Amino acid sequence: MKYLLLIILTVLTFPSVGQEIEKIVFTSQQADEPPTKQGRPEFKIEFFRQSNGELVATYFLRDKRKEELKDKVTIDKNQVDKIVEWNKLDKRAFTQSDLGFKISTLDTSKYKLNFGIPDDLTIHVDSFQFCQPYKMTKSISTGGETLSVTLISKGGQKQEFTFDSNDIGEGSFRIRDYIFCYTLLETSIPNDVPSYNFFTKGKLEDIVLLYQKTVECEGYYYKEFTDKNPNMTAKDRRMRTGWNFVEYLRQRNTKE
Repeated sequence: MKYLLLIILTVLTFPSVGQEIEKIVFTSQQADEPPTKQGRPEFKIEFFRQSNGELVATYFLRDKRKEELKDKVTIDKNQVDKIVEWNKLDKRAFTQSDLGFKISTLDTSKYKLNFGIPDDLTIHVDSFQFCQPYKMTKSISTGGETLSVTLISKGGQKQEFTFDSNDIGEGSFRIRDYIFCYTLLETSIPNDVPSYNFFTKGKLEDIVLLYQKTVECEGYYYKEFTDKNPNMTAKDRRMRTGWNFVEYLRQRNTKE
């Protein structure tokens, strides 16, 4: 029910397929550490639709101060059309071809994976969202940053995607939102703007490894274990009575 409501809200607020996206706004603001009264500046870059369908930015804002870019940056019309179509189809599985990368480029040493990455790896959004809450460890960092991407249609409809540096540590990272924004903004955020590298191929590869680590996480298998043992008491579940991750995986793989 929760996911159904989320899907309905997304469809209602996403610029409709019949309306062109007139403007895309990327905003970046770093948090203070420690906080100060003045606060860190907010950076904003705005892409405006051209007659050929491209969206172009020629300046960025540091708070309200306008600074010209050395070179204009462009979002190709095909990139915008792609995510509008994905939203129309409610696309929730993304292949390597969709994302424009190959698993052979991944540096798997960044994450200690329990299993090898399949050659035909596909990002299943629902699997990732399901597994996140069952991660065994969570972390929250001080400082950090908040990023947002806002799509504005010709009719004035808006869709905003927001990312906080604690999303991954708290288990609340929205991978579908990231894929949409990456598809739009890869190579389009100039390095004049802080966090310009959040939507680069290197960061995407980190996210793919995070996906793989999350869907094979211990918490996911513990949930599977408790589902197979419905007679466990609340205390047994809390104390993880009878749980041995390594042994469970060994038995599970033997059965398969």
